[in-house]
Amino acid sequence: MAQKRPVFIAGAGLSGAVLARSLAEAGYCVNVVETRAHVAGNCHTERDTETGVLIHRYGPHIFHTDNEAVWDFASRFTTFQPYHHRVHTTVGNQVYGLPVNLSTINQFYNQALRPEEARAFVADRTVQFEADPQNFEEQALSMIGPDLYNAFFKGYTEKQWGCSPDELPASILKRLPLRFNYNDCYFNHRYQGLPKDGYTPMVE
Repeated sequence: MAQKRPVFIAGAGLSGAVLARSLAEAGYCVNVVETRAHVAGNCHTERDTETGVLIHRYGPHIFHTDNEAVWDFASRFTTFQPYHHRVHTTVGNQVYGLPVNLSTINQFYNQALRPEEARAFVADRTVQFEADPQNFEEQALSMIGPDLYNAFFKGYTEKQWGCSPDELPASILKRLPLRFNYNDCYFNHRYQGLPKDGYTPMVE
């Protein structure tokens, strides 16, 4: 049998680590090259030396998937701490739950709508364009209307991306949920959690 050629992988983030491990288990000699002084890429975690608090150095990352095989694979290398991401924001001296759900809609409009009533209520307030929405702002206006867009998305989007929402692709908003029930969990995936000891030990 011909000897398998060595493989070089650029980057020791999650993608590089998964590829390296899978290829190594398949019998390849794998070399991973990383420019940073640590592994795990932007998911890198480290303990604060004074408090022992686990810090996500490049911002928080929540592991979530509906794919059982993905979850089982990752669980080989860490113990996941159960975690469901819930978000609240303040608009006009009121605190609302996000993503926009039935509770958000009823509270914002001072209504007591049932799911189908809320769906029709929001639809009546949307803006429809002749062509498919071409940017984030048009997608938002066609999906939730100007009231909810201006309250919950416009300012945050400008702050997050550092540019006007009409300069961003419509696809960014398409992945954000709009719910007509009381589910206020940000992600709707079956498997959700955080590596108990952080992403860096998992990748290592």
